[in-house]
Amino acid sequence: MVLLLAILWAFVEKDQLGLFGDKESFQIFINNFGVWGPVIIIGVIVLEVVVAPIPGFVPAISAGFIFGPIWGSVYNYIGNIIGTLIVFFLARRYGKFLVAKFIRKDRLERYCKAITRHENYLLVFYFLPILPIDIITAAFGLSHIKIKKFFLFSSLGFIIYSIIITNFGDYLARIWFF
Repeated sequence: MVLLLAILWAFVEKDQLGLFGDKESFQIFINNFGVWGPVIIIGVIVLEVVVAPIPGFVPAISAGFIFGPIWGSVYNYIGNIIGTLIVFFLARRYGKFLVAKFIRKDRLERYCKAITRHENYLLVFYFLPILPIDIITAAFGLSHIKIKKFFLFSSLGFIIYSIIITNFGDYLARIWFF
């Protein structure tokens, strides 16, 4: 990740292709990807959610920076929902088996019951764009929460998250280029 950021910094700093001198040049570059541009950003966001160590705000802010507040929010939302459902179902299917290798079964069951007992409080975190929720998603996959309830709250929460974080990315694009 550090290497990727260093390469990006060097690319932006040197600006060999003249992409970052003005907003129009940058948008032409992005538009050259055609329909693949949105697919790529959605894929990066899905990857970020599934591979927890990748910082979540980077692709989310990038969506607003690249596609603006409306389409950036849409792509951000889609990527987060897909990634969250993948993590949830992976945890539901394989999580208990994997976690049981590290902690005792009785302790795992206690954690699952605690998550279920406090699930309404924990679901609120999906509405707050300041907290990483990938781990909470995995915990919900381990718990006994109903899939419909999880999907409803995470879907509604990601609307707020996507709008806030993508608008921040759009704001950065405006101050960067103007």
